[in-house]
Amino acid sequence: MAPMRATDVLRMLLKGSFGMLEERASAARDDEWRGRALPGTSKPGFIIWHCARILDWTIHSAVQGVPEVADSERWRERFPREAAYGAGIPAELADQVADSTPARVVAEYLVEVRTPTLAWFDLQDDSSLEAVPALQEHQALRPGYLDPSVWAEVADLNGLPAWQLLMRPAGAHIRRHMGEYDLLVEALRAGAATPRG
Repeated sequence: MAPMRATDVLRMLLKGSFGMLEERASAARDDEWRGRALPGTSKPGFIIWHCARILDWTIHSAVQGVPEVADSERWRERFPREAAYGAGIPAELADQVADSTPARVVAEYLVEVRTPTLAWFDLQDDSSLEAVPALQEHQALRPGYLDPSVWAEVADLNGLPAWQLLMRPAGAHIRRHMGEYDLLVEALRAGAATPRG
């Protein structure tokens, strides 16, 4: 039996991030996707969209400094450019994303992000993932990514090796949001089941 390698763990983490998002996007109901469970919380649809965008952003923009899937002809006009990847944006814009981007569209986008992401990852090894991406320089390639409110959300990642970007935004960050998503959807369901007034 071959010894476990760090890349095996990171591959499992990355595939798990996609799996959790795909599962929730495929099971989402329209009213829940665009609903608001509690004042001051995000709409569930925005959370899934943001996580899908984070995966695209992490692998393509942050680590490699190449155009994201969201920059391709199919997607660049589909998502509001000013929404960036969903970090550091106004709540009204986040609501607009959830209201205008159905779950099936996010599911299609996830499929298109997954393929190049896993193909790229299959070419990596422990030493390549130790490399430190030029994160701030990579962000300068896309308008809005260095806007103060957006950059402030990820500036602490600058100077970290690629494997930490996979562990943090593409791993732990996704899992934290999945807990948030599940709680909000359960709250929406409980509210719908509770007689009003």
